[in-house]
Amino acid sequence: MKLRQASKALFQFDKHYPRTIIATVIFLTVAVGWKIFDLEMDPAISSSLPRDNKIVKSMEKVDSLFTGSDILIIAVESDSLFTGKTLQKLSTFQDTLESLGVISRVTSIFNQNYILPNKNGFEIEPLLIEIPSDTSAMKNLISRIKDSGVLGNLVSDDLTILCFICQINSSFEYDEFRFRKDVFSLVNNYRGPEYFFVSSLPITRATIIEYMQRDMRVFTPVAVGLCIFLLMLSFRSWVGVFLPFFVVTFSILWTFGIMGWLGMRLAFIGTLIPVTLVAIANNYGIHIISHYFEYSRSDTSSTKGQTLRKTIRKVGIPILLAGLTTVVSFLCLLSHSLPRAREMGILLSFGIFIAFILSIVVIPSVLILLPRPKYLKPNVDSSNMDIFLVGMGKFFIKYRKSVLAVLLIISSLLTFGVRDLKVDTNPDHYFPKSSALRIANTKISDAFGGSTQMSILVEGDIFDPAVLKNIEKLTKHIKKQHSIVTKSHSIADVIKKMHSSFNGGDKKLEIIPDDRELIHQYMFMYSISTDGDEFNVILDDVEEPANTQILLRLQEVQTHAIAEIVEDTEQFIKANFYDDTPMSLTGGATLMGVINHMVIRGQFISLLVSVFIILVIMSVVFKSLSGGFLATLPMIVSVSMMFGLMGYLGITLNITTSLLTCILVGVGVDYTVHFLWHLKDHINDGDSFEEAITNTFRISGKGILFNGLSVVVGFSALLFSVFVPVRIFGILVMGSIFFCLFGALATLPALTSLIKPKFLFNGKKLSR
Repeated sequence: MKLRQASKALFQFDKHYPRTIIATVIFLTVAVGWKIFDLEMDPAISSSLPRDNKIVKSMEKVDSLFTGSDILIIAVESDSLFTGKTLQKLSTFQDTLESLGVISRVTSIFNQNYILPNKNGFEIEPLLIEIPSDTSAMKNLISRIKDSGVLGNLVSDDLTILCFICQINSSFEYDEFRFRKDVFSLVNNYRGPEYFFVSSLPITRATIIEYMQRDMRVFTPVAVGLCIFLLMLSFRSWVGVFLPFFVVTFSILWTFGIMGWLGMRLAFIGTLIPVTLVAIANNYGIHIISHYFEYSRSDTSSTKGQTLRKTIRKVGIPILLAGLTTVVSFLCLLSHSLPRAREMGILLSFGIFIAFILSIVVIPSVLILLPRPKYLKPNVDSSNMDIFLVGMGKFFIKYRKSVLAVLLIISSLLTFGVRDLKVDTNPDHYFPKSSALRIANTKISDAFGGSTQMSILVEGDIFDPAVLKNIEKLTKHIKKQHSIVTKSHSIADVIKKMHSSFNGGDKKLEIIPDDRELIHQYMFMYSISTDGDEFNVILDDVEEPANTQILLRLQEVQTHAIAEIVEDTEQFIKANFYDDTPMSLTGGATLMGVINHMVIRGQFISLLVSVFIILVIMSVVFKSLSGGFLATLPMIVSVSMMFGLMGYLGITLNITTSLLTCILVGVGVDYTVHFLWHLKDHINDGDSFEEAITNTFRISGKGILFNGLSVVVGFSALLFSVFVPVRIFGILVMGSIFFCLFGALATLPALTSLIKPKFLFNGKKLSR
C-alpha cells in the first residue's frame, strides 16, 4: 500500500508543478550534457584489466626496460622479390621507415647480422652487404638467407614475401592516427607492382577509434528513427512519439555528460550505450502513454486528471519494479572482474535510472499540460490489435499443455549448445575477414607464423648458464605443447648460435655453454661487432643485463587458445624454476588470454548474482516464492536458449556479449512483471481468471508487445555497425528479447492457467 501511496503523491506533485518540473529538468540536462564534448575514445586492451593486475604491471615494466611491446609489421609480396631493382627499392623503403621518429628500430634482411664461423671462432657481418648485381651474387645471398635462420621469419619459405619488423618506441608520445596516416602514406608511395600488407596494434587501435566514432554517428540516429517509426505506428500521435523520445534523448545526454564530468574515457564497449538506452529507456514511457490512451479511449467521461491518476495508479508500481530490476541487473556487473564491464554496469544503470525518473516525473507533467489527442474516442468495436492479443491469450490457455511441452522440448535442445560456447577477445576479430586489417594479418600469419606477439619477462643474471638454460627449457616446452606458437626469439638463441659458430659451425654444439665467462665474451664480441640496437628488444642493458624477454610469435587464433598457453605456461614456470628464475608473462596476446578467463568468470558470476537478486525482489513483491519463480522463469529459459544457440552457431563470448545477460535479465523480466502484476490486479478487481487474462492482454498486452518490439527495433541499429561482434550482439539481443517476450505472453498464460498459483488470488476463491 505504501507504494500506491507513493504513486498518488507523485501524481499530485506532477499535477501541481508541471512547468517547474519541465524547466528544472531541461536546465539540469543542459548543465550536465555540455561535458559530452570532452569525451575521449579509449580502444586499448590493457584498459580492460585492473591497473594492479600483474600482467598490466609486467607490461609497464617491459615498456620501461626495453624499446616497447608494440610492433609494426610490414610484409611485401612480389613474384620478383629477389631482383636487384626490387631489393634496391625496398632498401630505400626501410631507410624511409627508420626516419619515422616513433620507430626505434627496423629489422629486415637489410640490417640483419650474419654469424660466420672462421679460424678464430666467428665473425659477425651484415647478412646483405650490398645489393647483388648479378645472378651469382643473388644466389649467394639466397644461400646466406637460408643458412642464417631468417627463412620463415624475415623471408617467407617460398621467397616471395619479405618482412619488416618495426619496434615502436614506448617512451615516445605519438598520435596513433598520425602514425597510421604516415605509415600508409609511405606504403602507398612504394606500392606497385609489389603488394604491401600492414599489421600493428596501434594501427588497429586507431582504426577502432575511427570506426567507433562512425558507429556512434550512425547508431543513434538510426535507432532513434526506427523507434520513432514504431511509436508513430503504435500511438498514431506525436505525443506518443515525442515523450518517449524526450526521455531517451535526455537519458543519453545525462549518461555521457556524467562521463565527461568524471573524466572517463569511452571504451569500445561504450559505443553500445546510446543504442541500449534508446532501446530500453523508452519502455517506461510507452507503458504510461499506452495505458493513458487506453483509459482515455474507454472512458471519455473522466477528466484528463482522473484518467492520468488512474494510469499512474495502475502502471506506477509495475514500472517501478521494471526499472528496479533493470537497474539491479546492470549493477550486477559490479561483480565482474573486468573494469570496463563494471563501468558499463554503472553507466547503464545510471542511464536507466534517469530514464525512469524522467518517465514518471516529466511525462505526466507534459500530459497534464497537453490536450488529449483528438483521435482518442470511445471504443465501439475492438481494434484488430485487441482482437489479436485477446485471441492469442485464449489460444495459449486452451492449448496450454501442448504449448508448454513444445517450449520445454525446444528450450532443452537449444540449451545443450552451451557446451560448445567459447570466448574470443581478439581485437583483430572485430573486423570482417574482407577488411584490409584482417587480410594483412592473415597474409603475415600464413607467411611468417603470425603477427600476434607474446612475451615473457625474465629477471636475473642473464650471463648465468642456468638462467639461459631455464629460458631454453621454457621455450621448448611452449613450442612443443602449443602448435600455434610458430617462432621464438631470446638471448638464449643468440648465445647458442654464437657457440656453434665459435666451434666451426658444428650444429651439435648449438647449445648453452656452461662457462659464464665464455657467455660474457660472446656477448661482448657481438656487441662490439654490431650497433647493439637489436639487443634493445630482448635485453635491458647489453653490458650488465638484469632483465631479458622471450618473444613468441603466434598464429591468428581465437583467444581461448591463447588462454590455454597462458595457463599452461604459468603452471610450468611455478612448477619448475620460478624461485630460481623469476618469470612473468606479458604482451598484448597475454592480455587477451587473461581477459578470456575473466570474461567467462565475470559472465557466470554476474548472471548468478542478478538472477538471485531479482528472484528475491520478485518473491518479496508478490509475497510468494512461486511468484518470484514465475516472474524469472521466462528470462532464465531465454538466457539458456540464447547461450545454447550461440554454442551451436559458433558465436563466441566477448566483452560485448557480457552485456547480453544483463539486458536479458533486466529487460526480459519487465514483461513478466507487467503481465503478472496486471493479471493479479484484474483478479483483485473481481474478474474471473479467464476474464483477467483477457483484460490483461487487451489493456496491458499492447504495452508489453510494443515495449518488446521497441527494444528489438532499437537494437536492430547495431546491424549497421562496422564491427563484427557488435552486429552479432545486435542479432543476439533481438533474438533473446523475442524469446523473453514470447515467454511472457505464451509461457505465463499457459503455466498460470495450469497451476493457478495462490499468490495471484490473495486468498480469494479460485474461479474456474
